[in-house]
Amino acid sequence: MHSHIKTSFLFYTFIFFICLNSFFLRNTAAQNNTQSVDGSVGFSYTFERIEVPGVDFLALTASSDFEDYAGYTKSADGEKMVAFTLIDGIFMTYAFPDAENTYFYALANDGRAAGYYEDREGLYHGVILKDGELQQYDYPGSIETEIYGISDETGALTGNFTDAQGVRRGFTGDTIIEVPGAAETFADFVSEGRLVGSYIDADGLYHTYVYTPDGEYRSVDIPNAEHIEFVLVHGINKAGVYVTRSKFVGDVTRTHVSTFRGRVELQFPESVSTEGWNINQDGSVVGYYDLADGRRYGFIARPAGAPVLQPTFTDYTFENIDVPSVDFLHLTASSDFEDYAGYTKSADGQKMVAFTLIDGVYTTYAFPNAENTYFYALGNDGRAAGHYEDSEGLYHGVILEKGVLTPYDFPGAVETEIYGISDETGVLTGNFTDAQGVRRGFTGDTIIEAPGASETFADFVAAGRLVGSYVDAEGFYHGYIHTQGQFTSIDLEDAENLEYYFFHGINTAGIFVARSKRIGDVPRTYIGSARGRSELRVPGSVSTEGWNINQDGSVVGTYVSSDGRRHGFIARPTTQAESDHYGNIFNVTLTKGLNMLSVPLSPPNSMTARSLSGITGANVVIALDAANQRFIGWTPSAPDAGFTIEGGQGYIVNVPQTRNFAFVGAPWTDQTETVVAAPSLISTETPQEAWAFVVSGNLEGIQSVSGYTVNVRNLRTNTVMTSQVRRNYFAAATADLGYRSVVETGDKIEITVTDTNGNTVSERYNFTVNASHLENAVMTVKLDSIGSPKQSQLLQNYPNPFNPETWIPYQLSEAGVVSISIYDAAGKTIREFSLGHQSVGFYQNRGNAVYWDGRNAFGEAVASGIYFYQLTTPTFQQTRRLVILK
Repeated sequence: MHSHIKTSFLFYTFIFFICLNSFFLRNTAAQNNTQSVDGSVGFSYTFERIEVPGVDFLALTASSDFEDYAGYTKSADGEKMVAFTLIDGIFMTYAFPDAENTYFYALANDGRAAGYYEDREGLYHGVILKDGELQQYDYPGSIETEIYGISDETGALTGNFTDAQGVRRGFTGDTIIEVPGAAETFADFVSEGRLVGSYIDADGLYHTYVYTPDGEYRSVDIPNAEHIEFVLVHGINKAGVYVTRSKFVGDVTRTHVSTFRGRVELQFPESVSTEGWNINQDGSVVGYYDLADGRRYGFIARPAGAPVLQPTFTDYTFENIDVPSVDFLHLTASSDFEDYAGYTKSADGQKMVAFTLIDGVYTTYAFPNAENTYFYALGNDGRAAGHYEDSEGLYHGVILEKGVLTPYDFPGAVETEIYGISDETGVLTGNFTDAQGVRRGFTGDTIIEAPGASETFADFVAAGRLVGSYVDAEGFYHGYIHTQGQFTSIDLEDAENLEYYFFHGINTAGIFVARSKRIGDVPRTYIGSARGRSELRVPGSVSTEGWNINQDGSVVGTYVSSDGRRHGFIARPTTQAESDHYGNIFNVTLTKGLNMLSVPLSPPNSMTARSLSGITGANVVIALDAANQRFIGWTPSAPDAGFTIEGGQGYIVNVPQTRNFAFVGAPWTDQTETVVAAPSLISTETPQEAWAFVVSGNLEGIQSVSGYTVNVRNLRTNTVMTSQVRRNYFAAATADLGYRSVVETGDKIEITVTDTNGNTVSERYNFTVNASHLENAVMTVKLDSIGSPKQSQLLQNYPNPFNPETWIPYQLSEAGVVSISIYDAAGKTIREFSLGHQSVGFYQNRGNAVYWDGRNAFGEAVASGIYFYQLTTPTFQQTRRLVILK
């Protein structure tokens, strides 16, 4: 039959506030800074009744993207159920020949409908409506088949089947869906490669699951499952919103709409029960509801706001976080301002010490008398927290505040480990072990213990949710969410082979980071949400460990390069195109000592001398300033990041050990450019002579200055290097690109400093090159007394001999009245310069030294011969000789 109908609308608006206590479709655990946020999330819906005139029983179970509908209703005589479609307002019913009942549960955008019919023996068989005709479909080898979904893209059917042994399984297309260990598996809906459903375990308890595109099952335990008659997941959209139907013993069937952040019951106003069967991409839910008088109507519930796509980031760009000359940087925490914390090796390599990297300043911390100290949390205000290991091997919490380390032990704890700090409340989150050896989690004063757990790990609080993991009585790991005192447990696939699984963080968008290790494997990191999970791996790394996720979805952690060094990283979510663009890998080997290389790939962020030093492990980086035809040096003690690294340019680095690592990035040139792309490694097999060398250091005893010039001369070769001073730092460099030695052991290095006017402001410093300098390709020096001589001194005039003029330099260690007198060989005064009161300093350049034109006090030129000149101050006097030649 068919009839034309009008759909009447009853508008109701309700605001539902939810807290996360829902079916959690992903896994996480955290050891990071904690943020307490209200977990309430608002859902607002308007309800519209969908009815057919004269039809009091309309079980609406499916919809298309065009708001056409399908389901089942009673036959005209009320004796059986018949399927129906409601397409373009036209209501039509369908009954499979000789069937007891016929039901539709799926509707495609092209008008195809599907479901199943019941034969006279009470068995179900799939049925498909195509071009107005009903066709039977039985899954191969099945006794019964029920269809619940049709793919608009492929036409694949999804549903359940029962085999000859009476075992119920799911299917999608030709793929059998069977959750490991399940007595029965129900499959329902596929979205973006994810199939959702539920299953019954060996104890008869319901669980929900997600079947991912990579063939993995993500199982979720349901609170109070022992009181549930059934729970069925009926759909999930691209925004990660899903709809479920469930029934507790003694209760009516209820519908819940959920996201990764929470769930809310969906109930049509004044209804006895509401059953939602499908969710659309706009977040609207369709189904049916029952009234107290037994009538059943269809409905559509529309979200008042626009749907928000819940992202699952699978595409990232990667940036290194390194500290030059630090080969072990285990980064475990970050703030919202991209400051970092973690732990590293002590200077002697004998223990672990905590570190912070705030505003680019790297600082290490060791708790007094501790064996090791670790940071795992960092607040936005610079507070850090973690734990230290005492001499007996026990862990105690530790908090860094205003530069001071303070111990913290959870009340009654034998051991305490801190993994999170709340920026809002200061509450700490972590784990503690009591006197009986039981490990539990805590957040603030609240003890966190998963039911039936032998160990519970607590890590991160976001939007009112605490995430973590626990070990059950059999030693298997599970994930969990704790909210408002309730636990939602998450089963992990292949748990019997896991050494550990920790959930390290979740942000308000529901994106999480987890870290796990299977037996015989390296640690791995996973990023996911309700929409799926994917492994996060720094390209070219041996292993990657993500420890924190930020609100923008970026992940920070640590990775190990091929040479065993440990680096920090930040992974930023991006588009697939950009991720692919910057996802190229170039493996590099550098030999111990000096190497010349060019950077083969452009990273997503600008590379500098500092970042090149970090990734290569170099203690020296040298670039050629082509415009000025000189070399520029950089060392890790520099106060800035140094020069920018460019494609196609050669750089010299010195590494203390052989390095194996990977550059990651994009080609330096795009397809529109005609220049030759940057070469790869130019040379690593260079002769191990000192063919490049840097003299670096700091000016001391003076306020921070920039723009001074440091002049470095090798007295053996007479080679001169210069460097501009930046915040009292300098690095003068030289190199021979023919790989010939530029410096040898025993060479004398002379250094002077001039100010921005070219005036000398330092002593003449002398240093000797030793074997260590050659090995490291750098001599590090300290230049003190800049602008303040250690002692007053009269220096040799220049030029000498002279005709007709000369300059007389001197330096003053004390301020005072100064004069210089010139005498002939008989001691007669020839000329006197009264200079008045002069400040401490160097008077050595032509601009401030005393100038003599070779004339006496009467302006007459003096004769050739030997003369004497004398410096006189209130506390100092010195005489030297000069010669006039005509």
